[in-house]
Amino acid sequence: MQHEILPPNLAINSMRSSGYRDTAHALAELIDNSIQAGLMSNETTDVEVICIDHVEIVSQRKRQRINEIAVYDNASAMNQNLLRMALQFGNGSNLTIDKQTSIGKFGMGLPNASISQCCHVDVWSWRDGKCFYTYLDLEEIKSGELRVVPEPVEKPVPEKWKSLINSPMRAHGTLVLWSQLDRVRWKQSTTFLKNTEFIVGRAYRYFLEDKTARIRLAAFEDSGGKLKKKSDRDTKPNDPLYLMKGTIDPVPYNKAPAFDLFAEHNFKITINDEVHLVHLKFSIVRKEARHEGGSSPIGKNAAKNQGVSVVRAKRELELNSTFDNSYDPRERWWGVEVSFEPALDDIFGVTNNKQAATAFRKMDIDEDAKNENMSRGEFEDELRETNDPRLPIYMLSTEINRVLRTIREQVKRQGEGKQSKGSTVPPPGSAEAIATEAIKKRKIEYGIEGESDEDEKLPTEIREEQLQKEFESLDIEPDKAKEMAIDAVRSDVKFVF
Repeated sequence: MQHEILPPNLAINSMRSSGYRDTAHALAELIDNSIQAGLMSNETTDVEVICIDHVEIVSQRKRQRINEIAVYDNASAMNQNLLRMALQFGNGSNLTIDKQTSIGKFGMGLPNASISQCCHVDVWSWRDGKCFYTYLDLEEIKSGELRVVPEPVEKPVPEKWKSLINSPMRAHGTLVLWSQLDRVRWKQSTTFLKNTEFIVGRAYRYFLEDKTARIRLAAFEDSGGKLKKKSDRDTKPNDPLYLMKGTIDPVPYNKAPAFDLFAEHNFKITINDEVHLVHLKFSIVRKEARHEGGSSPIGKNAAKNQGVSVVRAKRELELNSTFDNSYDPRERWWGVEVSFEPALDDIFGVTNNKQAATAFRKMDIDEDAKNENMSRGEFEDELRETNDPRLPIYMLSTEINRVLRTIREQVKRQGEGKQSKGSTVPPPGSAEAIATEAIKKRKIEYGIEGESDEDEKLPTEIREEQLQKEFESLDIEPDKAKEMAIDAVRSDVKFVF
């Protein structure tokens, strides 16, 4: 009886559960490879994501399901050796430290992302007048039939895919094809690409903005061998700081920024006597966008982009939510970006699928020092003496929170000054303000209390929740009701007209 250290069937099943949030994030690994391969060129790298839906008749009803997903690029391509290496787990051309200056690093992207979504992946890459092909097949790997990456052979790109590629095919390029899709989150290509555009537009916003890359998203329907176009568009940047122009944002903020730059500066981190810079950027909503409210198109869009954007080598890893006050809908009205280079991967805890910086989060150095029965100075000295990687994260967290306190105050004042329908913060001299003052005076002078006075003894969050439900009963949208309730409770308003 053999006792293999890594039985193929168990190993491949484990690798399939590699932690990608969804198909769009897995697809981003392939786009990483395309953009990185094109960075040495002065030309724009064309990346095309092409989906084909297969039409089936189920119970006399027409049903469409994604059947194939292809990613094409016209970047530098791979020779036979690099192509074979690209389909090995943990191998690649950027594993040495001197080459870890851009997106790639871990050598896991293409095979890991592919098997997380499909059972078969084909790859063609062409340069110097020759096109080479190889593949991976899960059933063949599980059975032990496929133990090494098949040696690439000369094989042309199928005519079907050539006809679907939109940009001029250069003398060099790569096509990756996923088939036998069994783990795709979205069943139809149009839904899949709509969600992909939002995620990919945010992850690669800097490459899209400076025209380093163009990312096309196209969907086709295959009905009896005939291909019919369903959708076709280029991805626009999705900037969670809302400072860019020409974005995916709702009109008019797709052409003019919805936020203003609030602050921007570098933060220094020293590792082995070498100084590395972390760039911090903060933004705050403009009054006109703020006054449209949380239930407006820009408000709903901002809620989807809420959090601290963590950017590595110009490519976003994640939106970190640990700095949010999740109970407060006004948190959507600020933006923070933390960007760094791959040299700081260990400090930030970057995962091999480039979806998170696990070591970066909101941290309170004073609280943690107290838990260790130390003063803050003693705790910092100990962290410094032991080269504890948490020290720079503590400092970053402190700085982010310091600036956010100021931004939150300004956002609050913007809300107090707005005159839009449903505002709960009364301007001086308004009926609400006069009535509130009268009730307070009655309570102080005569000790008279009503039912609402008893309610005020409840915890703030419970009072906000109760008031939110009352607003919702008046057909006010949940987001707006929550915002109104928070404004009312925290401004100590007694009446809302």
